[in-house]
Amino acid sequence: MARGIRALTTLVVAASALTLCGCSSSESPLPAANAQSEVDLQEPTDVTLGLTYIPNVQFAPTYIAEEDAVYANAGANVTLRHHGADEGLFTALTAGEEDVVLASGDEVLQARDQGMDVVAIGSYYHTYPVVVAVPEESDIDSIDDLRGHSIGIPGEFGSNWLGLLAILNNAGLSTQDVNVVSIGFTQQAALAAGQVDAVVVFTNNEMVRFGLDGMKVRALDVDQDALPLVSATLVSTREWVDAHPDAARAIVDGTTQGIERATDNPQHALEVTKKYDDTLNDPASFEGARAVLEATIKLMTTGNGAASGKQDLDRWNKMGQFLYDTAGVLTQAPDVDAAVTNEFASR
Repeated sequence: MARGIRALTTLVVAASALTLCGCSSSESPLPAANAQSEVDLQEPTDVTLGLTYIPNVQFAPTYIAEEDAVYANAGANVTLRHHGADEGLFTALTAGEEDVVLASGDEVLQARDQGMDVVAIGSYYHTYPVVVAVPEESDIDSIDDLRGHSIGIPGEFGSNWLGLLAILNNAGLSTQDVNVVSIGFTQQAALAAGQVDAVVVFTNNEMVRFGLDGMKVRALDVDQDALPLVSATLVSTREWVDAHPDAARAIVDGTTQGIERATDNPQHALEVTKKYDDTLNDPASFEGARAVLEATIKLMTTGNGAASGKQDLDRWNKMGQFLYDTAGVLTQAPDVDAAVTNEFASR
């Protein structure tokens, strides 16, 4: 469940002004009169931040920013809210029940294509998490080697599907060159049983599970920087950010600080996450979460290991073209400039 709203403690520094009063020539100067300046007490803005599905260590930076009062000190009184599995990603956002939500860049452009005025305001993942995995002993050594082989995916939807299309496209291949098999979310079992030759997985999910379960697999080399896809971002509506620019900035910069704290102190990130995800009270689950966090930090930080809320606008433009021309999931070329902004990210 979402934690309660954390009270904001505001430190106020009062300034005093010294005013000197003139006097007549026959009298001594009057004592100085002290005037106390008015203090502007600005109330923090209440913000509901939506997180998809159930509590997970992948959301640790937001948990940290809330628990450590990072959001509060920035001026945002944050409530974290996890969606139900059957809830639409942007339903609460567009209804005004949430103010910001974590969603992927492709979901933003697809939502805008459907008439929703959503806008990405800050980066969460800098690297797209999708890769193609094969058994360690496989003779498939590159994406080009996938030609003629079977590839298991959950289905022709979502990040796995778009990631596969982008990976194949960058290698000069298409789905006509491979055998795409919809296997649901059974990548590990399907690969272990030899039902498919390769599977599309997330680096901070299935790839971690493979390792924890002792299954020897390899992720095929992919130039992640060349993929025209944007993963997790902080998303709001243009109406809300125009009305609450300081709160939008507090969420972006606060989350960036949360990423930085998780990177600098993973143990703290795990302990904070345990307050939201009680499955981590089990030692094995706690250590599993440690492995997931390690993989997730690589996605959340830039190539030099830094935390940044700035989004790659060039990649956004390439994604818009890819989703329209290649993936065919948009009905018209998107207005990318209206879909993404860096105006609320200070670093």
